[in-house]
Amino acid sequence: MSRIIFSVTNPRKRITRAVNHYVVINLRQGGKVIDTKETKGASGPNAVWNAPFLFDLPPGDIVRLPLVLEFIVMQGRLYTKSSVLGRILIGSEGPDVGQQHWKEMCSRGQVETARWHTLLSESP
Repeated sequence: MSRIIFSVTNPRKRITRAVNHYVVINLRQGGKVIDTKETKGASGPNAVWNAPFLFDLPPGDIVRLPLVLEFIVMQGRLYTKSSVLGRILIGSEGPDVGQQHWKEMCSRGQVETARWHTLLSESP
């Protein structure tokens, strides 16, 4: 599976000075992380990432497997711990829009599928 990361428009800030934002992408199966990728940092109020991330999927019907792509939007800090701004869940554990997006991606084969998602609170 290959997914291209999106843009984040006006992410809330936890600190006022210039910061980098980055995204951690987890592929989860049944609640367990089976693969993780991470974007490079991007700065500014409308951070954009345009990079492919390849995930090897487990065998089976991906529509029926308990798979979730979890996108964790982070606010990076230079000298202290980064903070989570929010999450996007696409797949079986996601909100309705995330489940619909997963089904659409699976049904369209190699055709790109784009959709806007609202960041969820910090807890998955």
